[in-house]
Amino acid sequence: MSQSSIDYTDLGPVAPDTAEVLQAQMDIWQAAFNNKLNTDPATPQGQLMASIAAIVQDRNNQLLFLANQFNPATASGVWQDALASIYFLDRQPALATVVQVLCTGLPGTVIEGQDTSVSPARVRTAGGIVLICQTGGTIPAGGSITLPFVAQETGALEIESHAVTVIVQAQPGWDTVDNPEPGITGRSLESRQAFEARRRQSVALNSRSMLSSVYARVGELPGVIDLLARQNRGDTPLEDNGVTLAPHSIYIAVLGGADADIAEAIYNSVSGGCDYNGDTSVTYTDPVTGAVETVKFQRPEEFAFSVEVILQKNATTPSDVAARIRANILADFYGEPYPNAADGIAHTTDVTRIPIGGKVYASRFYCPAISAGASQLVSVRIGKKSGSLGTVVQLTNGQYPSLVSDDISVTVQE
Repeated sequence: MSQSSIDYTDLGPVAPDTAEVLQAQMDIWQAAFNNKLNTDPATPQGQLMASIAAIVQDRNNQLLFLANQFNPATASGVWQDALASIYFLDRQPALATVVQVLCTGLPGTVIEGQDTSVSPARVRTAGGIVLICQTGGTIPAGGSITLPFVAQETGALEIESHAVTVIVQAQPGWDTVDNPEPGITGRSLESRQAFEARRRQSVALNSRSMLSSVYARVGELPGVIDLLARQNRGDTPLEDNGVTLAPHSIYIAVLGGADADIAEAIYNSVSGGCDYNGDTSVTYTDPVTGAVETVKFQRPEEFAFSVEVILQKNATTPSDVAARIRANILADFYGEPYPNAADGIAHTTDVTRIPIGGKVYASRFYCPAISAGASQLVSVRIGKKSGSLGTVVQLTNGQYPSLVSDDISVTVQE
């Protein structure tokens, strides 16, 4: 390896350090001037050598970056997209929060949705988040109908229960709106670490009759935020993390996505004789044979989290530390970048959104709390909303996690 160039070895590219590159430039200049040149950095020629060395090292750094883009574990951006395309995978786009809204009014009143009109109905939360009706409907004789509304902006926007209260544009016959349940929080564009984790589990996309095949096909569907796949190959029922699987069956829990799309993806991934599990049943007709089959999968129930943070105040504690901690923990919970990370404290490995059936440790939230300014962190406890708190929470395979900032309590001890 020369003093300035990258050496490509069987173990990968090896680049010289900055001191070697600078010395190489000095040697070149000294040879040109018969070893009579003053190379002191304070001299004009010394400054020029340092500048050229910096240019060479910048070139080396760019080549090292490019070389790393051929490794799925370190690739990012368009390079990661290209590697994933080998497996026919696409990065999931940003998704908006979806809320089931109870619309009350005069029977027969039509509420337009994106599926029926270019001007769908809009509602708003008290905090100003605008939501658009996805699927329109007509208020029945009972005087109310529940319709899905999606946030106008994508990303992890939290919408708590009973937050949707305003009809943006008044419509005769449509009186009130409410959301008895919180929304399913959306996400930003699928991150590098989340995309790579899904790629590793989706290399069987083009195969059939394997659990990984089902995972890959369902995970590629538009609108799918998270999923969990399990199977029972035995001839007796199997208990798996709070869920009973029938003999010779698969269990697919899916958050987001359309029922019909999910059923089709599952059907096209398994072989005849495979049984299903779950609380959602969809009738699917094989387009070739005309065979009709009922495909089952699970729509996981919400597990609303509560997080308690206690810290000791000191001279460096920000005045708005509580708000900063809430924002960081909420972002970490959903696998988003910290909005407050001035001191650079972060996880040693990239974290992703807490998954369906996941095991959550309170220590996960140490980094976001410290990064927000809690330099003297006393404790972090987690648990189910309105329940007891501890250090570990294990979700069942039929539960998905949720968290809103109001359920993150921060106590600052004087």
